[in-house]
Amino acid sequence: MYGLIVGGAVAVWWSWVERIEPRAKKVVPWVIVAALIGARVYHVIDQWDYYAQDWGRILQVWNGGLSIWGAVGAGLLVLWLGIRKEELENRRAIIAAFITPLPLAQAIGRLANGFNGEFTNLVGGIPWWAMEAILDLALFGIVWLVEKKWRIWVYAGGYLLIRLVLQPYR
Repeated sequence: MYGLIVGGAVAVWWSWVERIEPRAKKVVPWVIVAALIGARVYHVIDQWDYYAQDWGRILQVWNGGLSIWGAVGAGLLVLWLGIRKEELENRRAIIAAFITPLPLAQAIGRLANGFNGEFTNLVGGIPWWAMEAILDLALFGIVWLVEKKWRIWVYAGGYLLIRLVLQPYR
């Protein structure tokens, strides 16, 4: 179920990106691949004590272990490289198109945590994963409303704030 929900979140994100900025078609697949690899690499580094005991676990993604920080970081790096390689103009608009639906996709992805029984610690009587999903939806609305040139900064600051507040409950 987890993979299906995360796949759905990626599909929702992809469709929004291409609707907002059609030129993004050239780089979206590369960004998705980079995001998946980055999500796994960051998780493995973060949990190195566990993976160092048996290196075979590193490739066992079906046993869990992805990180949004690694996904966003690697995705943005490959987005920036792809925009430069393809010589796409109006880079801010393209970056804004990638950032805008990201909190929506993250909210959907948190549903996968709920179905998996992960992050069940309560925050104000609500499971951690559900609280983050609610806050991610609010962040999506805010990011959508601000000017394109500010979206990456509003997303970064907003998501950082969400995680700073919720992380102790995780």
